Amino acid sequence: MPGILGGGAGFTCGRSAGRARRRAGVRGVCRLPGRSRVAAQGNGLAVRGPSGILGGVLIRETEPADWAAIWPFFRTIVRAGETYTYPRDVGEEQGRELWMVPPPGRTVVAEDSEGVVIGSAKMHANHMGGGSHVATASFMVAPEGSGRGVGRALGEHVLAWARGAGYRAMQFNAVVESNTRAVALWKSLGFEIMATLPEAFHHPELGYTGLHVMYQKF
Repeated sequence: MPGILGGGAGFTCGRSAGRARRRAGVRGVCRLPGRSRVAAQGNGLAVRGPSGILGGVLIRETEPADWAAIWPFFRTIVRAGETYTYPRDVGEEQGRELWMVPPPGRTVVAEDSEGVVIGSAKMHANHMGGGSHVATASFMVAPEGSGRGVGRALGEHVLAWARGAGYRAMQFNAVVESNTRAVALWKSLGFEIMATLPEAFHHPELGYTGLHVMYQKF
């Protein structure tokens, strides 16, 4: 249920989060203008993909200490209730369980050149058994990452990972119809709206609105 660009106004992660993570022993940022580097753990495959972030960004696998930087913007986005179907009163431990997926799924973060976490994505099989050949993913971008191409970089990274890991398609199950920026982004990356479930989402300001099922076959 991608909630990208739902970036929770009012919260600023700040550089202190990046410094705190480095003190905790989390590896620092790799300054590569316009590119990300990541070793994908899913199925043992290494995946590299362009980020397109102005000024450089690192997209990398999460480590336990990263949750402290993810949680504030995760909480703000979910509590806004505009882009995710998670409970709006989600607690920190429940949030961690929802977002920090175990292998063979992956959760990644996007860091800026100061080591500040400005976005995150999780990715895994959409279903088990006979549906496990289709991937899915969810995305969040911190306020300071808005307008900097972080969502697109994460989207491109996730698609590269899914292709490299042998998935045959990617499906987004619940893209809120009123989240027009996300819908436009996914269309630009090759997704199609396969169906819209009418009034399947209750927006806190707009009332009942649709949920798109979006799909891309590789």
